[in-house]
Amino acid sequence: MNRNMLLSAALSLAAAVAAPAALAGDTSAGNATIHDLRLATAAFHSLQTANDAGWDVELTPCLSSPTGEGGMGFHYANGDVLFDDTVDALRPELLVYAPSASGGKRLVAVEYLVFTAMQPVPPTLYGQQFHLNPDVGAWVLHVWLWQGNPSGLFADWNPAVSCD
Repeated sequence: MNRNMLLSAALSLAAAVAAPAALAGDTSAGNATIHDLRLATAAFHSLQTANDAGWDVELTPCLSSPTGEGGMGFHYANGDVLFDDTVDALRPELLVYAPSASGGKRLVAVEYLVFTAMQPVPPTLYGQQFHLNPDVGAWVLHVWLWQGNPSGLFADWNPAVSCD
């Protein structure tokens, strides 16, 4: 390939990576917010960078659905964000990493979490109402920002993620 073709291919790849996941039936403002979230979390493809920025507590092992709906991965918490009672679209409480083929971990999603003791009413973000996770007593919302999810952008489990 010549230099111009390589540059064109690189720009196309960069645009595809930076493109926001579209929200079905939502406004362009919602899609812009998802795009902003991608920009805010792009550096965290490096787990070390995420750890250095405060997402340094491995809260869960790699999680798989007991009913075969897929996996989630490892949840890394930011303690400064986890125990507040607010929802900040650009600072999710959890970063979710799936096992990579090379034996490492790759960023696949973010999860917002607000404890019900701090906020008795489920919050809403991206036009989605958080749902109750009774195991932790919290309202939660996943966003599969970095890994396509056949079950949907906001589904808990992703059939494309495996802990095996």
